[in-house]
Amino acid sequence: MAKKILLNIFLNVAIIVVILCLVWTFKNGYYLYAIAGTPPFAMLIYLKVRLVKSVRKLTNPGSKSGMTGSKSE
Repeated sequence: MAKKILLNIFLNVAIIVVILCLVWTFKNGYYLYAIAGTPPFAMLIYLKVRLVKSVRKLTNPGSKSGMTGSKSE
């Protein structure tokens, strides 16, 4: 679980850095760099979503959907 926490911290920092770089490129008019920076941003978001799903599956092993807010009647 410690590896997943460290990976989460790394992904958060990397996403913030890429967002700051993309904002800088748009602000200064370097649109080619902005286009080149969007695939790494999409990859980081994809990895973050996969990490969240895997942690959710680990913390709720009995639930099929992984959501804790399901109705029980």
